[in-house]
Amino acid sequence: MFASIVGKYLVSKELISPAQFADIKQEMSKVRVKLGLIAIAEGLMTERDAERVNNLQAVMDKRFGDIAIERGYLTTAQVEALLKKQQNSYLAFAQCLENQQLLTVSQLEMIMKDFQEDNNFSNTDIEDLKSDDVDRIVPLYLPMEARDYEELACIAVRTIVRLIDNEAYPKKAYFADEVKVNNVALQSMDGNAPMYTVFAGQGTALEPMASTFAKEEFGKVDEDALDAVGELMNCINGLYASALSFQKINLELCPPEFYAEAQCVKGQDMLVLPIVIKGQEVTLILSKSKELTVK
Repeated sequence: MFASIVGKYLVSKELISPAQFADIKQEMSKVRVKLGLIAIAEGLMTERDAERVNNLQAVMDKRFGDIAIERGYLTTAQVEALLKKQQNSYLAFAQCLENQQLLTVSQLEMIMKDFQEDNNFSNTDIEDLKSDDVDRIVPLYLPMEARDYEELACIAVRTIVRLIDNEAYPKKAYFADEVKVNNVALQSMDGNAPMYTVFAGQGTALEPMASTFAKEEFGKVDEDALDAVGELMNCINGLYASALSFQKINLELCPPEFYAEAQCVKGQDMLVLPIVIKGQEVTLILSKSKELTVK
């Protein structure tokens, strides 16, 4: 996530080209591989076992290593050893820039100061960003008034990174009463703390997310594609409801609703969080509004 955010910044400042950024991402994918792939390569897990753990991540809001330990596939010591084989995202990104003779680490540090100023980030915020930890990064892009939405927003982005696109990243969120969109998948949660969750997009923005989750190519955003988005949303909201149940807060998930030819979503004080997924900007809308309407 760090590489996606800062890489896009470097491209916007014309410090590297889009093609060079693509090369960096490709090189980083070889350096920082998924824990499951490392475990398979080390002979510690089979491909089937790793796939089982990956599937469990759709219903358990936990890291791959934590689930593998719980299910007896790996020991704590093995997971710790595997994690050491993964490089820190910031250092890996800096190393790739140097390898391709684009920027030195010192130059990147100077650019990061400009990035910090442009985004009004504190030193602590920058350390959070460099951590490449979703739970530390997502709050940086939420308004101060969005604390009630933070947990669900983090769960949503975490799930997308794990299941859909490990290069997905958020953009600055904001509050609005109306959002113009074409395609909408919506789910409400009733109970002690009612909430609406919406995935929406312009044009074909939702198609890559739907195709990846369903593991089939839709080619367009039709009812089947929106149904796949709804299934993903159901996973996210299920994880959220489970987390709140430990706080004695009960939520009931209502059936998802789909709108293939919408014009806008309306509600009071909706949190709008753009997320770039597979190169497409998808809009995540969270709302505690008593009534959310799609027109």
